[in-house]
Amino acid sequence: MSDPKPDRILAEESDNPWVKLILWSDEHPVRPANRWNGFMKYLVEERRARLVSLKVTDARRLLLMKDWDIDSAELRRASPLSDEELENAKSLFPFGTDFSQLLPNITIDNLIFRKKLSFAGAIFARTISFKNCCFERPVDFYGANFEQWAIFSGSAFLEAVHFGDAQFRVAALFDRVTFCGQIDFYWSKNDRILDMSFRDAHFLNFTPMFHGQKLHPGCDFHGVTWPDIPKRNGHKKTEDTIKGALLAQITSYEFIRTQAEHIGQLELRKEMIRRELACRAELAEPSFERLLRKAYGWICDHGTSIGRPALALLCIWGFTFLAWRGWAAQEAAVTTWDVLYHTGGRMLPFVGGHAYVEEHTLKALRAAPHVLHFLSAMAAILSPFLLFLMALALRLKFRMSV
Repeated sequence: MSDPKPDRILAEESDNPWVKLILWSDEHPVRPANRWNGFMKYLVEERRARLVSLKVTDARRLLLMKDWDIDSAELRRASPLSDEELENAKSLFPFGTDFSQLLPNITIDNLIFRKKLSFAGAIFARTISFKNCCFERPVDFYGANFEQWAIFSGSAFLEAVHFGDAQFRVAALFDRVTFCGQIDFYWSKNDRILDMSFRDAHFLNFTPMFHGQKLHPGCDFHGVTWPDIPKRNGHKKTEDTIKGALLAQITSYEFIRTQAEHIGQLELRKEMIRRELACRAELAEPSFERLLRKAYGWICDHGTSIGRPALALLCIWGFTFLAWRGWAAQEAAVTTWDVLYHTGGRMLPFVGGHAYVEEHTLKALRAAPHVLHFLSAMAAILSPFLLFLMALALRLKFRMSV
């Protein structure tokens, strides 16, 4: 049994200096990330100065610079803090902190952030952890640079979170994260490979947008809870809003489907096909096409269910069998086995139950009421379609498609 999550506390009540640095940076009236990046630049320069004092070879120095993440081009371009700002930032850390060694992994766990936060353009030179946090207001990571791991496991975003044009140079973890608002990871240059884990994540109201990103084969979507398909209710204003939501979901599902097919994640591809078709069925205007799309969803869950068409086939046969058996109870020439052969044969294409029925029994069956023959004809017409839908789902399940 896994350990329970630690209780969250308000960010303002935390004595974590990195949390204090975030809150102080967020007080900047224009661009909060400038303060964060300026302090990161200061730490890198302190580390670089310490490297010089070690008097190591050039090759060793380059190796240490790479290991300590102090050769970032983004940080070199960052604006330095003013003397007053630097003193304010340093005062957030315990007295006597050696800033030449302060480039550890940044841990900001088990906190509640009640204010809107902006990390737009922020640079995270080391692994940063936001595990089991709750962001009650929108969070903006637009253009952020994650040089190492980005860990958000177990956290909750109650409103929108924006990762547009953010660079994840190593994998990012969003396991068991709850997304209540909009979320996007779009990349405007269309050349970025995204390696992320969304195992057991919950997208409650919106599908994530990955446009411009290329999903890495290591991306994990196992156990994901996707949002419900919006339903129309007839009100014009609400209907327009729902139509927009359906179109947005279709666009996202189409993109994820193509990426899933490209990286060989066929289960994810199947789920995206199912959800995309469900959205299109809801989006279709009232017509025969809408009726067909709805029926397709009800009968076989948009080509993914084996059990539904099998159950429908069994129900049709059972109803037909009982109707014929009720009539046969009054006919001495027709037994239960005769009814079973007759009705079962009509349910299987290219198979005739008459081959197993005696001639005198066959004459009795032909003399049955027209309504029974109508039921048999309908069963014979519907059964090939249901068998086809079962075969379609079997093909998807056992990877028989190309």
